[in-house]
Amino acid sequence: MALSIASGSSFSYKLAVESDLEADPKVNIFGAGAKVYAIDVNNAANSGTVVYLKLYDAASTVTAGTSKPDHQIRIAGGGRVIAYYPGGVVFQNGISMNCSTTSGTGGDATTDPAASVTVNLVVA
Repeated sequence: MALSIASGSSFSYKLAVESDLEADPKVNIFGAGAKVYAIDVNNAANSGTVVYLKLYDAASTVTAGTSKPDHQIRIAGGGRVIAYYPGGVVFQNGISMNCSTTSGTGGDATTDPAASVTVNLVVA
């Protein structure tokens, strides 16, 4: 479970790579608001379990199971979702994210996937 951020002076985009996103939220991963242009979520390691990537427009506290996600993506067991947003999805305050086996904030939205879920975000 390692989050890494790549950026450089030769391009305006940043890439966040999380190798094992869990229900415990990663808060304000870029340190400021941003536009998301692409998301790649790989749930191949959880062959029988649907997971939900949850994105929050939040610069500070995000509580798994309580905070309402601003965007949510369902990833089938053993599946992968790659989404492109040509105009970008704006997060004014900051981008926070987590992943659980329950959608929204209902049920047990604090349950970690059994195996690693990899998430890549491209922002500007």
